[in-house]
Parts: sequence; C-alpha cells; structure tokens
Amino acid sequence: MAIRPAPEADILIVEDNPVDVVMTKLALKKGGFLKEPTVLDDGLPALTLLSREGEFTHHSLPDLVILDLNLKRVDGPEVLDYIRRDPHLKGLCVAILSSSPTDVMVRRASEADCYFSKPSDLDSFINLGEELMGCYRSSGCARQ
Repeated sequence: MAIRPAPEADILIVEDNPVDVVMTKLALKKGGFLKEPTVLDDGLPALTLLSREGEFTHHSLPDLVILDLNLKRVDGPEVLDYIRRDPHLKGLCVAILSSSPTDVMVRRASEADCYFSKPSDLDSFINLGEELMGCYRSSGCARQ
C-alpha cells in the first residue's frame, strides 16, 4: 500500500449519522487534510470497498479509516477485525470516532490506532481534525 503525505491522504469515513459526517469533514479540513473523503453509512459497504468488490472494483484503498463503532448492519469492530486480518490491509490506519466511552471503544476495537469520543460542542468537534492528523502521522501511516 502506497503511503501518502497527510494532506493528500485518501480517507474513508464510516458513519451513519449525517450530522457527524458533516462535522467530521469540517474537522478534517481544519486539521489539514485536503482531499474530500469517501463516506459510507454502514460497515457492509465499507467491507465491499475494502475488498474492492462490486461497485468499488476500481476504487483506491483509503490511507485512513475513521470508523464509528455502532453501525446498522455490520458494526465498526467487525470492519476493524476484517482490516487487521487481511494481509493487504493490516497496516491501514484506523481511528475510532464514537459516542461510546473510551473504555468501551478500546475493549470493542482494541486493534485501532487511535480512539476519539465524539465531542458534544461545535468547536471541540472542529478541532478534532488536528488530533486526527496527529493520529495519522504518529501511527506510521504517513510520511512526515
């Protein structure tokens, strides 16, 4: 998997709450990520994209996955487990962004690179982009 500098990173957001998607996209821009992320509202299409099947046959793999834990059909921990078991995806950077408490996040998704609680106020959510950039850079997924 080619590693890209953070501003050029391909990002996949797997989130079923449209408001949280908008906020996450704003946070990413403020944090220095320049490319428009791909957004999927459930783990099932995320698995299809990551396996590059169906409509995603020619889609590039993401450099960073921002994953909610609680999704409709296939939840975040199942997607993370798939990523960590697949030899082609094993090194993919995964940040959990959830409203679950941190101890629940770590227990349910122990193989993630970073864990973030969804902020309850606008300013904190927007500033989350810098923390996501830090996660991406410190995880070894991005060239400095």
